[in-house]
Amino acid sequence: MTTYNSAALAALASSAAAEGAHLRLDCTVTTACSEAGVCQPGDGPARYDIAPEAIDGEGAGSYRIATDASEPVPAQGLSRTGPFLWSTGSGTRAILTLTGEATALLVRQVTESGTGAPPSAEIDMMNCEVAY
Repeated sequence: MTTYNSAALAALASSAAAEGAHLRLDCTVTTACSEAGVCQPGDGPARYDIAPEAIDGEGAGSYRIATDASEPVPAQGLSRTGPFLWSTGSGTRAILTLTGEATALLVRQVTESGTGAPPSAEIDMMNCEVAY
C-alpha cells in the first residue's frame, strides 16, 4: 500500500481513471461527531473502493462506490478525488471528501427516517491510505 501527496494523488487519479482503475481508501476513523457538534473518538476502520463509470476530463460524473464489504452503488463525483455523493438507502445519503494527503471526511445524512424524527447527520474524520 502506498501513500501519496496531494499533487501525486491528482496525477495518479488522472491516469488511473483513464485506465478504468479504481481508487481505494483504507481509512481509520479518528473522530466521530453528531450534527450538534458532539464528538467522540472514532471507532474502527473504513474502506472505500471508488470506480469511475462515465466521467469527463476533470473527473466529474458517474462512479460506483463500495464501502467496506458492501456491493457497489451508484455515486456522483465532482472530480477524480471527490467529493463523492451516494445514497445509502431510502432517506439517507453519504458524502465522502478527501481533505488532504492522507485525510478524509465522511458525512452521513438521514433526510427521512420514516419515524417522524428530524433529519440528522454524523460526521467521521478519518486518516486514510490511498491506493490504485
